Amino acid sequence: MNHAKDILSGWMELSGFPKFTTTMLPFLLGAVLAWAFGHPIDWIVLAISLLAVFLLTDFCFVLNACSVYADLKQKGLDFGRVEGTSTLHSTAVSGRFNALVKGHISVKQAVTGAYLCVLAALPLGVLLQFHFKTGVLTLPLGLLGIFIAYGYSMGLRFSYHGLGEIALTTGVGWLTVSSGYYLQVPQGSLLHDFEQLWLPTVVALPWMIDVFKLKLTREIPDFECDLAINRRNLAIRLGKSVTARLYLPLTVCSWLAFVPILFLEVPYSGLVLLAFPMFFTAKSLRKFDWETGEGLSAITKNAFIGMILIPVALIGIFVIKMVV
Repeated sequence: MNHAKDILSGWMELSGFPKFTTTMLPFLLGAVLAWAFGHPIDWIVLAISLLAVFLLTDFCFVLNACSVYADLKQKGLDFGRVEGTSTLHSTAVSGRFNALVKGHISVKQAVTGAYLCVLAALPLGVLLQFHFKTGVLTLPLGLLGIFIAYGYSMGLRFSYHGLGEIALTTGVGWLTVSSGYYLQVPQGSLLHDFEQLWLPTVVALPWMIDVFKLKLTREIPDFECDLAINRRNLAIRLGKSVTARLYLPLTVCSWLAFVPILFLEVPYSGLVLLAFPMFFTAKSLRKFDWETGEGLSAITKNAFIGMILIPVALIGIFVIKMVV
């Protein structure tokens, strides 16, 4: 009984459930966007698809954590154990290894669980496409999500070849919003369905840019660890200093990406909600100290809050559009 409890607690720790907001919230944004443009929300479809998103998110996060942990073990590196916990490569974006270090769960058990998540998600995609008739792109969009999640740290290993940031931006930034929107709009021809994706793409732009920016920023504290396992991400290729200098221009680009939303007939009163994500991002800009651990921790904390508030603010704006 205790062994099963340890595996469950280890799985939950590897999953990092607070990070699930990075996929669930933008997916909800897509559904609300469809509602705001004349497509009533199908709550059963939304519930089933949210469960599928949850499962695929778990698949991605657990698989990534296991991949990095296995690489570190293969290199024979010290995990910096402090009272049985791992302090190496333990930022929120990377996944925590404490459960693996303590032996609560093995890599094999965690990876098996990750694949079971995919097996559980696939029937949901089939149900959505063929029973609820959500459109011909339903399964392809889901399979794209599986491909990105797997390819990020396994298979093609995008994150090891300077493509992880693009993969993450595509999966978390674009795919979540677009699929959330697509599943709520009436199906049509294949060309019609592709044409439907322009609106969620425009709305998702500030979110996509901020996802890319935060991913880059969070690679700085993991620089030495990623270098040790030959994870040649963009931070490794560009260097810490250049990566840090990209924070400001990417922030400005993210803010400018809100401009097209003004042309979507949203009430200007709702735009005040954008002040919340901009406030936390500005806090990181005001004291951008990336050379100390304490400074980086403050930057990434405020940047993450600012990033996650983007879909929250946009959901609020489009809800107000419907109410007003």
